[in-house]
Amino acid sequence: MSSTEASNNSGVNGTEAASSRSLLRRIVDFLDEADWSFKKDKDRPIVKFISPDSLMSEYAEMLGLPDKPVPEDVLLDNLKTVYDLSVTSNHPRFYNQLFGRVHEESVVGSLLTDAINASIYTYEVAPVFTVMERLAMQQFLELFGFQNGEGVCTPGGSIGNMYAISLAKSAVFPDARRLGLAAMPPAKIYVSMESHYSMVKGASFMGFGENAVVKVATDEHGRMKVDALREHIKSDIENGQKPLMVVATAGTTVLGVYDPISEVANVCQEFNVWLHVDGCLGGSAILSESRRHLLDGCQRADSLTWNPHKMLGVNLQCSLLLTRHSGALQRAHGTQAAYLFQQDKFYPPQFDIGDKVIQCGRKVDVLKLWAVWRGLGKSGLGDLVDRKFTLAKQLANLIAQRQKTDGSFELIAEPESTNVLFWYIPPALRGQPADWSKRDDSWWRQMDAVAPLLKKRMTLDGSMLIGYQKCAASKNINCWRMVCSQDTNSEQDMERIVGEFCRFGEDISV
Repeated sequence: MSSTEASNNSGVNGTEAASSRSLLRRIVDFLDEADWSFKKDKDRPIVKFISPDSLMSEYAEMLGLPDKPVPEDVLLDNLKTVYDLSVTSNHPRFYNQLFGRVHEESVVGSLLTDAINASIYTYEVAPVFTVMERLAMQQFLELFGFQNGEGVCTPGGSIGNMYAISLAKSAVFPDARRLGLAAMPPAKIYVSMESHYSMVKGASFMGFGENAVVKVATDEHGRMKVDALREHIKSDIENGQKPLMVVATAGTTVLGVYDPISEVANVCQEFNVWLHVDGCLGGSAILSESRRHLLDGCQRADSLTWNPHKMLGVNLQCSLLLTRHSGALQRAHGTQAAYLFQQDKFYPPQFDIGDKVIQCGRKVDVLKLWAVWRGLGKSGLGDLVDRKFTLAKQLANLIAQRQKTDGSFELIAEPESTNVLFWYIPPALRGQPADWSKRDDSWWRQMDAVAPLLKKRMTLDGSMLIGYQKCAASKNINCWRMVCSQDTNSEQDMERIVGEFCRFGEDISV
């Protein structure tokens, strides 16, 4: 058979294949030359900030969708420009979100996923991936201490938490699928004041309404008060409300603290309420021998969510939901679409996993996680988690030292995981009493204005990206949330962060 015949028989035009390979190879070469993983130069700017109006006007033609195809060289230049104008979390100075650099194994796994372009709903179209996800979920169930159950990859932690609401609804109101929520008594979802906003979104999205969410008070550390939870549930039952679920957070979004899961589980057992553990951020502590105790009691949960794309260096998105109730996902979501999930197939139909989820087409997210796990091993991933926790403690210690020596920083809370909350205090605002109640309103207003101005300076310089926000722990005054998400950092990098705040903030006057 000639090469032309072979090409035609494979269903791929030879010229097109050569062109595709050329573009793929050229973009991979570019990424290597651009040092995408920052192995050579970690001091180059993290961002070349352009205002939205300027980006829209200066790059309108390139970012638009043309009527006719552009030459390959033009497309390659366009792709390079996209990279050049983007913020990459692989930069060692990226501390803005709860995720950081990704491992090369993950990028390779993601590339292979996209090249195969499978939808993970039936074994016949995704044989390796359906088995891979099934085996991974079995291991994760064991990892978190579930004796039985099932799991599924979800498109992000927010959707995973909404899955948990759906499972709780199915368990508490099994007739809701047929009759709708209007036929059910009013339901309540209990979360802490520090819980992720996806629970409120989920309650609204699924028809329970935002008012169904009860925000339980937290203690001085930001952990749910168990006695307050118990009182809320008792009161709601007495008033004809139906407790739907309780959400214990393992790693809150801002403070990074862990609710007392075992104590919350006791309350759920007392009132027979579904317990969900939102471990999207802090679930990775289960891999660390010295930190897994933070998740004590998670094995008693009815469901749990976890985002490996946060602490483990797997690229977005990589999230999953676990439940200890086998068959719960099918009971909540199954419709048995006849064109996909035929029960008389020539292989066991339980390997067709798509009927358990709310999507039809579903991207394969397990391969990149599998690749990272294979490349680093469980022990290596545990070391990764320990490294990030240690960096947070090192930064907190540096901030506490500066707080004592010159008052340039103030630590808001001791970190329990990877998040460090603090204020940078410019010289003009230093010398205040340690007792917050003795600081006047004018000072607090000025402090509130420091972070936005300092963020602008650092961003325009391209020095580093760190997020700020108001929260209860900071008296609803803007503070910094430093996420120690970069495992390649060292204590010297933490010292640099302190130095950069001083460099950009010494002359601030508000």
